[in-house]
Amino acid sequence: MSVMHTGVLTLDVEDWEHANFSQLESKRNEIAESVRTRQYRMDKNTDLWIELLAVYRAKSTCFVLGDFAARYPDAVKRLASAGHEIATHGSTHDLVYQMKQVAFREFLKRGLGTLGDLLGKMPIGFRAPSWSVDHRTPWLCEELAAQGIQYDSSQFPVRTPLFGSSGGTLQVSREGKILRIPVTVLTVGPLRLPFSSGAFFRLAPKPLIHFGLKVAARKDLPVMVVLHPREFDAHHPKLPLQGWESWVHYAKLDSTVPKLQSILSTFRWTSIQDRYGSLLDTSGARLDN
Repeated sequence: MSVMHTGVLTLDVEDWEHANFSQLESKRNEIAESVRTRQYRMDKNTDLWIELLAVYRAKSTCFVLGDFAARYPDAVKRLASAGHEIATHGSTHDLVYQMKQVAFREFLKRGLGTLGDLLGKMPIGFRAPSWSVDHRTPWLCEELAAQGIQYDSSQFPVRTPLFGSSGGTLQVSREGKILRIPVTVLTVGPLRLPFSSGAFFRLAPKPLIHFGLKVAARKDLPVMVVLHPREFDAHHPKLPLQGWESWVHYAKLDSTVPKLQSILSTFRWTSIQDRYGSLLDTSGARLDN
């Protein structure tokens, strides 16, 4: 009988217009007007997440953006009521590595405050918008710890044009009081292949996703999948993107749900807090990787 490994499911809870492509910078007013006029309801996709995971008795960590929580407070409450861990994605979908330390402090405080006021309980986890932490944010863990955060899941150990680090660790590690949990990637010799998050999940063939998750489990590396509510609806409103950025952002949206259902049946899925609880709030805890 095969062993069912335990993995972590995460959802970056944000709306359809939250993206950080450079070609959008000059179009923020146009996008804001489109948000007002289209009135698309992203909460139907967070409700779908609840429904899909309930079928398999799976739990997740939901990194909720402050802007989303302000727009859809009841949706966030439904996620929490369904047993999903609520963590913070910050207050707005701005890139952390473009912030000064003091600005980040306020960004984090606002995001935490919105969720704390809404749920009556402060989150203990953080993920940066667009994985935007690197050598330019050496103060990150100091600032997280100062506001009661116990873990960070912002490390993307592959370099892309927007985010990531080619030398990032593949293992769970500790930096000061903060437990750091990177996203899962597949290593093939010196190559690192992302496959378990966002566009990479949508573009990767289903057998590769299953293979990569099983390899990570065998190596006792983090097994983590990262998705976004907009990826459950191929017909959500589109941003004014062109070229490869448009392709990456919208490719194979109709594959998200079938791929998610396929992995839900082959792993036991839970939240970061449940999976790594024994290592949280214990700054001297030993990591056995």
